[in-house]
Amino acid sequence: MSKRAKLDRNRVRKYRRAMARYLVDVSAADIEEAASWYGEARLVALDVANRMGVSLDCGASIVSAFSPRERWSRNITLAIDFAEGRPTACLGNSRRSAERARVQGFDALKGDKVNAFARAIAGDSEAVVVDVWMCRAAGLDRDAPTVVQYREVTSAVRSLARQWGLDPATMQALIWIKVRGGAL
Repeated sequence: MSKRAKLDRNRVRKYRRAMARYLVDVSAADIEEAASWYGEARLVALDVANRMGVSLDCGASIVSAFSPRERWSRNITLAIDFAEGRPTACLGNSRRSAERARVQGFDALKGDKVNAFARAIAGDSEAVVVDVWMCRAAGLDRDAPTVVQYREVTSAVRSLARQWGLDPATMQALIWIKVRGGAL
């Protein structure tokens, strides 16, 4: 832990307040949508895993590998095309990560965001994905957080999750849905 930069509690509170603004008008339907989002994504990962004869962790990692710079519908298409051995027109790094993920699962994914996304898809309710939409929700002035900002935003999401009685992955999905204006 000594090699890790210490979290700035003031920034964590600032990010928490910024994200809480998106929760003012949350409905029961919003919470239900957020609570089911990763479960539905898990079905996609299971489909990919079954098509390839690999574990759920590998299937979720393959799905996640194709997520950078893609809409969810396109992400699904790329992952299924990959599983079926069809060509995938995507970022070269995404294709290479998916190839590694076939064998290495989570360990194939280099970035915090794609790793957390794979873990959340696979069922890790503690995983918090901090992407461009979460950066915007937290009030960051950038689309990709630094390592410390990622940890601070994650801490803020976990704090809100405790307050609302939700798991962190569901809280992150809820904020994401609200800041983006919908799940898709």
